[in-house]
Amino acid sequence: MNWTTETSSESLSRSKASAERSGKPRLKNRAVSKGFAVVLSADRTLMADYGVLFDGMISTSQTSRTPTFMMKGLLAPAVKGRGGRALRAPLGLRRIESALVESGWSAQEVAVVRPEDLAAAVGSATRVIGLSSGDPLGLGMNSTTMEAIAGGRIQTARFFRRLAERLKNLRRLAGESRVVMGGPGAWQLLGNNGAAQGLGIDHVVTGYCEGNIGEIFAKIAEGETPPAVIEGAAPARIPALRGATVMGNVEISRGCGLGCRFCALARAPMVHLSAEAILSDIETNLAAGIRNTSLVSEDVFRWGSKSGRADVGALLGLLAEIRRLPGLGLIQIDHANILTVTQFSDDELSEMRRLFRGESARHDYLWLNLGVETASGELLAANGGRAKMGPIEPERWGDACLEQVRRLARAGFFPLVSLVVGLPGETPRDVERTLAWVRELRRERLAVFPLLHVALDGARENFKAADMTRLHWRLFRECYDLNFKWIPALCWDNQRDGAGALWRRAAQQCLGRFQTVWWKSVFALRSTWGPS
Repeated sequence: MNWTTETSSESLSRSKASAERSGKPRLKNRAVSKGFAVVLSADRTLMADYGVLFDGMISTSQTSRTPTFMMKGLLAPAVKGRGGRALRAPLGLRRIESALVESGWSAQEVAVVRPEDLAAAVGSATRVIGLSSGDPLGLGMNSTTMEAIAGGRIQTARFFRRLAERLKNLRRLAGESRVVMGGPGAWQLLGNNGAAQGLGIDHVVTGYCEGNIGEIFAKIAEGETPPAVIEGAAPARIPALRGATVMGNVEISRGCGLGCRFCALARAPMVHLSAEAILSDIETNLAAGIRNTSLVSEDVFRWGSKSGRADVGALLGLLAEIRRLPGLGLIQIDHANILTVTQFSDDELSEMRRLFRGESARHDYLWLNLGVETASGELLAANGGRAKMGPIEPERWGDACLEQVRRLARAGFFPLVSLVVGLPGETPRDVERTLAWVRELRRERLAVFPLLHVALDGARENFKAADMTRLHWRLFRECYDLNFKWIPALCWDNQRDGAGALWRRAAQQCLGRFQTVWWKSVFALRSTWGPS
């Protein structure tokens, strides 16, 4: 099937016109005969038809203990396509698509493609294959933690490897093409040429790259060979979405800049998108039939801030504008910072929850992720987390976090607290303090997810399951006693309001019950008989 039927002259003409409109230099002739000149794709765990944001979290937390047929048929169903293009795609790929078109590539040359359709998308005209991955080698904290608990190999890495192997075969049809990888998991291939070559990846782009990705791809298409690792350039203006995103994801800000050494975004300063840009991106999704939106940020509560203080009025104003959009259903959120939560009154938190929830009488589990990391403020500060605490003294960090988590719960939010186990310098006393901290929350409505520390700079060994003591496993057991109590209800609530099919919701509940029994046995065994 030949999706690109235009002649070379027609393609060149469109590229020239696009370049003249954007003021960019005209690209050299790229003949189009079969396939797309630029193919953008991702593995199934990123490019799946998730109904709500939490569906994606569940899917990317599965290991090979969950069979492939269950992943594809139940947890990560394929997105639909039309004319060889994906109707929904990861947010990052949509940004790259827009940046390429704005830089001079024609919209006909650039295609975001489902992994299932790559065989027809890659052909003799293909010059660049761009891949996005969140976890290509399975080295992320969530991945290593899930492997420690459930056993097996994390599905994110397994599906990405399958995608890479498939592309190796397809590239025989596009001998002049190069494979470029970017995305939040790009750090895993830095300094690991063997892994990149084994996956058939020619170039890795680091960081935000909309500012120079058009130039990078143009040079590759014209026969130049850039370095194996290319530093991305942030754009002066984040390009608007040209198509719908998976889970209705839209950015409201990007970056963080608080400096925690265990976070990949620690050094990227937070940049806010304008209210007009956010509303436009949501409207693009609504026009494609996606009713629910997910506001993506490392700290939703910090949107609009021009200093260290939250701009409460600006954020409430933005949410009110979003809520007025016709046809909008759920407004979902992902991350918030403890320090920023302290800057909102109880009434302001309740008003935010009302705006997020809208008119739904059923959406009772409006969750947000809070990075507490550890109850030991001294340990957090020693790992670059002092800015995260602001004026909160390290010795008060645990108590301050308890207070803010409880305030959010009283306001109607469902906190998902993340902890980092095995931070450099951690002592048994630090683990005991965090364990006691979790026990203080037994009567609250929330979940707590401990994660094994991963050294992003490769300067030290990662904390592995083999390093965990009985005390660590007791902490896991205490956390998951809370999670097993509340997460099934959260999933049912979110999927129901996210228009999830009844059979799918019921099947996922059954899978969750089975995993609960398995994990409880693991926690009981390791916390009793593991290494001391």
